[in-house]
Amino acid sequence: MDLPNSGSCRTQFLVYTCARDKAQAVFTRNWGRGSVPTEENPKMLTIENLPSSPAPMIYLPGESRSSRNVHSKSRGACRPSIVVHGREVMCESGEERDAAQIIATNPDVVDLREQPPAVTWVDAEGTPRRHTFDFLATLRSGKKIAIAVKPMEVAKRTRFLETLSLIARQLPRSFADGVKLVTDEDLPLDHVHNAVLLRQSLRTSNPAHDELIKRLLAEHKYATIGQIIEASGLEGQAFQAIIRLIAAGVVRVIDNARIGYLARIELTISSSNEEVA
Repeated sequence: MDLPNSGSCRTQFLVYTCARDKAQAVFTRNWGRGSVPTEENPKMLTIENLPSSPAPMIYLPGESRSSRNVHSKSRGACRPSIVVHGREVMCESGEERDAAQIIATNPDVVDLREQPPAVTWVDAEGTPRRHTFDFLATLRSGKKIAIAVKPMEVAKRTRFLETLSLIARQLPRSFADGVKLVTDEDLPLDHVHNAVLLRQSLRTSNPAHDELIKRLLAEHKYATIGQIIEASGLEGQAFQAIIRLIAAGVVRVIDNARIGYLARIELTISSSNEEVA
């Protein structure tokens, strides 16, 4: 296919101007030199007369609740961010991002806040200090867990576990009910890979496909993901359905293996009993 000359070709633009309270869409044709669309332009479309859609075109996450500026300038640090429970969660390292991915897949976690307000504690020499945890997780039970994320090598070298124990003993119950240290040893690549897939499954929905996968698995004690996909005839949509069922706790990955076509899966005990009933 020949590429058109960008200086003289006809081009079409679909421009979205989005804010949290409104969205406006403009459709116009550019005939070479570029004309600015006006209200009189017959090609203009407003958001009111766009074709109806079963779901919003754009989802805007809520703002970060970090108590400090995470995205400070740095030449050697990673400053990623992800969306958890509909809100942006900013991270100060790749380890924090991976930890957030895994924590967010825990069904008992209903809220995750990054960089909560600093807590005051007194060290062994009696010197007052302040510490900012990396995350504050709220559980379905209402309890809160303050989470620190550090590479194991750094935690050992700085004897951070001893420091964390001192902070935990002085932590106000109004802030958290307990603390947890997460290191790179708690973030194997396969677990992070699975967490990313499980979180992505929340963007899709197809109950009919889910039921078909459940019926196929009920006919076998276990099977590989590839075998179920082939038997379903749904190709990639079957893979999405399997991931959704794993995320919902209906299907489990045997031996907590890396999710892929060769991974073996089976219905959970509760789901198997429902199928029998």
